[in-house]
Amino acid sequence: MKIWLNDCVVDSSGVDLAGDNWPDGFGVFETIKTVGSVPYALNRHMRRALDAGTRVGVELPGEDRVRTAIDQLLAEVKYPIGRLRLLFKQDGTFIATHDSYVELTHNLKLCTYSAHVDIKGVPAKTFPYTSRLEILAAAKQQGCDEAIVINSNHEVCEGAVSNLMFFTDGMWITPPIVQGVLPGVMRALIVENLPVRVRKIDTNDLSHVQAAMVISSLKLAAPVASIDGRVMPDLEVSQLFAQQIREMAIRTSVG
Repeated sequence: MKIWLNDCVVDSSGVDLAGDNWPDGFGVFETIKTVGSVPYALNRHMRRALDAGTRVGVELPGEDRVRTAIDQLLAEVKYPIGRLRLLFKQDGTFIATHDSYVELTHNLKLCTYSAHVDIKGVPAKTFPYTSRLEILAAAKQQGCDEAIVINSNHEVCEGAVSNLMFFTDGMWITPPIVQGVLPGVMRALIVENLPVRVRKIDTNDLSHVQAAMVISSLKLAAPVASIDGRVMPDLEVSQLFAQQIREMAIRTSVG
């Protein structure tokens, strides 16, 4: 497999990477959907990575270098739909990988998962990503596709690797950043362009949810079939809104 390492495309067999091409050490990363080798919302992902790097002490390479890496990697490693991952290590190493991505075609099952979540400041997208992947694995062991992470204040935060939206009282809502929510790129696009309110959500609110959605840069929007085994009564509402989100993403996020 070919990846980008610092200044050129190399064979990954000569690079020390763990499972799913995660490097060792600490750093900031971004995961970006590509369609026909075009990355979605690249400018927003770069801004978020720069902001995260500033807050956690990781210096990113210049944007021209990053864009050159992306162009050369996507020209050599092509997929109709792909997952582009940019990894910026604290020691200055810059890695970019591009893998095939398979679109979700089913409605998702969610289960709640209580976890310690830092609710001080804005979360940063960093690796090691082990804790989040462990939450996702725990959800899958219960037969679910994603988790609903609950913080120590019994508030809904996000999924293990996604943001969340809920339909209740005739409106779509999403938890605020102050509840320990990563400022997702797709989340921001949806809040800016579609009728979604940012509002506190706690565990008691989940019993009144009529529909739900998992959102991320890769999934874009995936309707939820059930939460902790409770079937969503308004699944069609989430299916229709998912289509709106996908159309909005194509209009606003290419480039």
